[in-house]
Amino acid sequence: MTPRFVLIASTLSTVAAGSALADPLTFANDSGGTVNFYGQFSPAYVSFDDGEKETGNLVDNTNSNTRVGFTLDQPIGSGATLGFVFETALGLPASSAFSQNVDPIWEWDKTKLRKIDVTVSGAFGKVSLGQGSMASDGIATVDLSRTDIAGYVYRPDLAGAYFLRDKATGDLSDVKISDIYTDFDGSRRARIRYDTPSFSGFSFAAAYGKEVLTDGDDAEYYDIGLFYERTTGSVQMQGALGYAWKDNEGALTEVYAGSFSLLHEPTGIVGVLAAGADQDGGSYGYVKAGWTGTVWNVGYTAVSVDYYGGQDLLSDGSTSDSWGVQAVQKFDAANLEAYLAYSSYSFDETSANYQDANSTTLGIRWKF
Repeated sequence: MTPRFVLIASTLSTVAAGSALADPLTFANDSGGTVNFYGQFSPAYVSFDDGEKETGNLVDNTNSNTRVGFTLDQPIGSGATLGFVFETALGLPASSAFSQNVDPIWEWDKTKLRKIDVTVSGAFGKVSLGQGSMASDGIATVDLSRTDIAGYVYRPDLAGAYFLRDKATGDLSDVKISDIYTDFDGSRRARIRYDTPSFSGFSFAAAYGKEVLTDGDDAEYYDIGLFYERTTGSVQMQGALGYAWKDNEGALTEVYAGSFSLLHEPTGIVGVLAAGADQDGGSYGYVKAGWTGTVWNVGYTAVSVDYYGGQDLLSDGSTSDSWGVQAVQKFDAANLEAYLAYSSYSFDETSANYQDANSTTLGIRWKF
């Protein structure tokens, strides 16, 4: 057995015999290693109105789905740490998979694996190997509003499989919500990734990966990401920029995106900006404004409004618009968030017009 896996096996053995820390799901050994088990349950009810018919379903919120996992951290000398993370969704029927014609079932398969990742970190930065985030994962979704569980830049997570209705005929078209909204954010893949240490709040990441959980994808994926996080006085700031390219047997696809969020802590005022584009001309812009603070002593309250505007995302000359309202209440004692959200969707292209649609979401997220 190699030294790396001896360390992993030794630390994992503390689950049965080690001393529990303040968190009952965290265990430690006498050499500074820790294992932490975690998870979340994320049910919601989504009602979708396509202009003529309203459909409602109990779903698992794809914005932040139900999942379980564990992390392992073990010092290995010279200031370096060996880490391991395993995380999987549970395969509950996803909000992004329901439509007027489809009610998905509870089903787990390999695509539900989120992370199986080994890392080595230290003064040199961090090297990651395995299934996990590419370097551009998260570049479009920086959001300090605390309402992202209810609504954020990527619109298809809540109602992505629903079809729009043709305005002229009233019939369901073949255009889905997921066809007309995107954020050009990165994804998780089997990859090797390097992250630099943070310098004055800035860090850089680069990755190369392959898709191993979805059959039939032989493309090679490359990306880079620049991240910023800093609090200056009473203002908290986070930002990210990224560029990604996909090489599919010589056919190159390039996309880029970025986002920035600012929180003024004394007033609770929050702002979010995001934008992205691809080499073929499709692009979008996104803005969110909100407030977060304490209304009741049970936990924070957060409210926000947002707007998404996209151009040429499905076809040349098409426009994709969406606006929404979100509200979240945290209950600290139960580590639970309850939320309510409304989103409106509008899409037109030169060859056809479609009826406006909307969705209403009511849900909770409980973390442990």
